[in-house]
Amino acid sequence: MTSQQISEDVEMDEEEMLQEREKEKVEKRRIRQEYRRLITDTEGMLFNRKELMEPTNSGLSGTVDEADRLYKNVSGTHEATLDAKLLVLSADLGMQKAKHLRMGQGGFDETEFITRVVSTMGGHEIDNDQVGLDWSKIGRMAVKWTRRVPSMDFMLGPMSVEHKSRTITQRARIVRDPKAMRKPQELREEDIARQENETTKNVLQIHDILEQFTESVNLFELVINPESFGQTIENIFYLSFLVRDGKVSIQEEDMDDPNRGQYDDEEEREPREGANMQPMVQLTEAPTAEDYAGGLLKKQMVMELDMATWRQLIEVYNIKKSMIPTRIAKEKVEKGKWYG
Repeated sequence: MTSQQISEDVEMDEEEMLQEREKEKVEKRRIRQEYRRLITDTEGMLFNRKELMEPTNSGLSGTVDEADRLYKNVSGTHEATLDAKLLVLSADLGMQKAKHLRMGQGGFDETEFITRVVSTMGGHEIDNDQVGLDWSKIGRMAVKWTRRVPSMDFMLGPMSVEHKSRTITQRARIVRDPKAMRKPQELREEDIARQENETTKNVLQIHDILEQFTESVNLFELVINPESFGQTIENIFYLSFLVRDGKVSIQEEDMDDPNRGQYDDEEEREPREGANMQPMVQLTEAPTAEDYAGGLLKKQMVMELDMATWRQLIEVYNIKKSMIPTRIAKEKVEKGKWYG
């Protein structure tokens, strides 16, 4: 087989595949149209409920049969979704029709039934002479439904049941002992232990510590407590209130710059290459409303600190003692006291 023949076969296969895909698209389009037509017809039944509720109306069953026929050719999710929508509508209508179904209202005519049974058994009159009925014929029809042999059932319980008389018991009235009763505790002013606002107290403490320094303080040397990782996190939390109110600023400074601290705050300066940049904290005057109106913007920062970094910072800065004193855990309230 030559290369030309191979290429021709490949082109034929691709053409056949394209034709098959086109046929599938046409078939899917036809199925969708049929489903949409059935859905529209079914929704129209909702407006003709009186006609739908008639016992002889078989429009709903015809819709279900046609949907079953279409579903045999369903191969895509879009068509399956339309089938599900049609099923929900049909189930709703079927439920409504079942609720309105009533026996003995023209749906079953006893006289017509007897007449047809006699006709099926060959019964008719010739010159006022009654011809015998073919009971075997009706028996052969009925045996389809009565061929099952009835099973034996057992009667549960004894034949005679003794009547049990109900015993009425009278509960004794509960009498409380007055000596066992306790009077509710009366609270007095001295029984209430006043609880101090710890956050405000610690924020003011950090502010007082910063007032003792004439120059800026390294952020890590200020907040890190080498004795407690938890109190280090608390110190950062308390310091954030001062930064939020504009009473404290945090800036990066070059520690090797001889003019450090002499620059104007508004002056933008690029750090030199290899600069020893450190985060420094210092007190500032709280900005006014005019400052914010003039374009002053607030900046937020999220500081991440885990225990491994905490230990590393203690080693790098050689922190032996915390600038912010270690807080002693508050003792439990005395017995008989209430927080207020």
